[in-house]
Amino acid sequence: MSVDGGTGPVDSFQPVTAPLAATLDTIRALGLERHVFELDTQGYTVVDDALDTATTEELGSLLSRLANEDRERGARLGWVPPGSTREVMLLLSRGGPAVERLVMHDRVLPLITYLLGSRCTISSVTGYVKQRGDAPLGVHSDTAYVPDPLPPYAQLANVNYCLTRYTAADGCLTMVPGSHRYCHRPRDGQGASEAVPIEAPPGAAIVFHGNTWHGALPRTRDGLRLTISTLYCRMYMRPQERYDEIIGAEVLDRNPPRFRTLVGLDVPTGWRSVDDAERVVGLRRAHAPTFYRTRSGHT
Repeated sequence: MSVDGGTGPVDSFQPVTAPLAATLDTIRALGLERHVFELDTQGYTVVDDALDTATTEELGSLLSRLANEDRERGARLGWVPPGSTREVMLLLSRGGPAVERLVMHDRVLPLITYLLGSRCTISSVTGYVKQRGDAPLGVHSDTAYVPDPLPPYAQLANVNYCLTRYTAADGCLTMVPGSHRYCHRPRDGQGASEAVPIEAPPGAAIVFHGNTWHGALPRTRDGLRLTISTLYCRMYMRPQERYDEIIGAEVLDRNPPRFRTLVGLDVPTGWRSVDDAERVVGLRRAHAPTFYRTRSGHT
């Protein structure tokens, strides 16, 4: 079949919705339709069995070790006084293959792709260590730097992997169902009375739209709540962590091609030299059907 779209004839024609159709085929093959429905209607979904017990324990031990390393060297964010949850940053570059597999999760990444498109990138991979007495996290939206009204389609999407028991007493996340459709951030305490606790077993993945209003309860139980957040963004947004500059060739070689896209090495902007600009121009030409189509094709 030959068509002429204004730039000359081509040998074949791909419908504008073909990339989205491929994503939906993957979702159906994996039995994820319910999760897509919940993302569309609630703005969040819970994949209960995302991680097996061994992987959950491995990641929990890894997060605890890195948090202790940060504390020992006096990192401000690694170990903070009661009242604040400790953050362990740059896990993708520090955590090795276990975290690399997490950002490529075969049942969670298709849901992220549904929300953000196949050209999305990793914005940050952060661990959270929450202890008894940690203050509640107020209701907010993760879509930062974008002025209201927010686009109805996701600019960001988050996955919280539960590495320990995740109940209200443990200080779990709360969500305001359907709030991703409001297309603005909560103002003046909005959503606080509507937020519901998201309780889930260890190994669960909580996936949510970047517009969704959410917070977290204080922990009232002894012990620690361990979670890892993998935050993804559309390729035109600046990531929080610059993995394109810190991920080495050894890591790229041991991962599938999609990993290279996720860490931002195929983003068609940000050239640093004439040679680099030529590389980006080639990238734009090779992927023009993805970069320049309507939203339905941005998968």
